Amino acid sequence: MIRLYTMEECPYCKELKDLCTKEGIKFEEVNIHSDKDKEEVDKVFELTKVDSVPIAKVGNQLIAPDVSFTSIEEAFDIIKTLLKA
Repeated sequence: MIRLYTMEECPYCKELKDLCTKEGIKFEEVNIHSDKDKEEVDKVFELTKVDSVPIAKVGNQLIAPDVSFTSIEEAFDIIKTLLKA
């Protein structure tokens, strides 16, 4: 199971969620604007040093845009690799 940190209107978030769904990869979605998860989201942004989404957490690994990947396809490949490890 992975956690995807997303925003509702983000086309990149939608693309990554669609790829995961299409491949049968289960994920929990965390809306970064939700008050319920504010503390967790703040910690993720602090750890990754980015302020954009989507960010994925696979196990203890965080993958973030412009740090771990430069395209949604690359992010998806990293997620699949981490899930196989």
